[in-house]
Amino acid sequence: MSPDRYKYQMAIHDFQAARQRASIQEVLARLAGKSTQLLSYDEVAEKLRLRIRTERGLQNIPLDSIVGSVGRDTDFTRAFLPRRDDDKERWANVKTAMQDGLGLPPIDVYKVGDVYFVIDGNHRVSIARQEKFTTIQARVVELQTEIKLTPDVQPDDLIIKAEYAEFLNATRINDLRPNVDLSVTIPGQYGKLMEQLCEQECLLEHDQKRGIPFQEIVANWYDHTYIPLAETIRDRGLLRWFPDRTITD
Repeated sequence: MSPDRYKYQMAIHDFQAARQRASIQEVLARLAGKSTQLLSYDEVAEKLRLRIRTERGLQNIPLDSIVGSVGRDTDFTRAFLPRRDDDKERWANVKTAMQDGLGLPPIDVYKVGDVYFVIDGNHRVSIARQEKFTTIQARVVELQTEIKLTPDVQPDDLIIKAEYAEFLNATRINDLRPNVDLSVTIPGQYGKLMEQLCEQECLLEHDQKRGIPFQEIVANWYDHTYIPLAETIRDRGLLRWFPDRTITD
């Protein structure tokens, strides 16, 4: 067997081992109530209303911060293990080329918050992760968002992230009070905060006998309702009775 043929056969073997690990991970994740699904960039872009793009050029990016893909989110697990048997030849060809000294050409990614979505180069990411690389070269396009996305984000978290994006867009509280953190862990909480703001608006306009700009309502609510309650919760250590919840919850 020629050296090239041997490398290819070994790459096929590695692919089959990766496929097996993907199957095991998916079973274990299902038992634990977690997801091994890659995030869909299109879904994230729609929910978070991503619009403004900035070219960031060629960078070394952390492999464990790549959490999704553009159009191929069902082809790989969250750890970029292959999920489709018909990817075998392409996967093996990429790995054989890498072993022949061609290396892994830069991939193309979108950056959103602290995470990345692969535009082109899913197989390269898969192989790099199996080879235990920690970084990979990428051409980066960053999309602006006021929502914090980190590598541990799960698909179900997107509902909450989308609601937070709508709340920030409606209130602009992050402009009024920079670095504000009103993160929650349960869907529907931002609707309750909007109800509080509406109640605050009615009370203030009744007391002052005038129409009040909504931004003034938001600032008043944050300074005189939210902050005193948040400080009380923190000072009395009440979160110990509500593990895995936030002050805003």
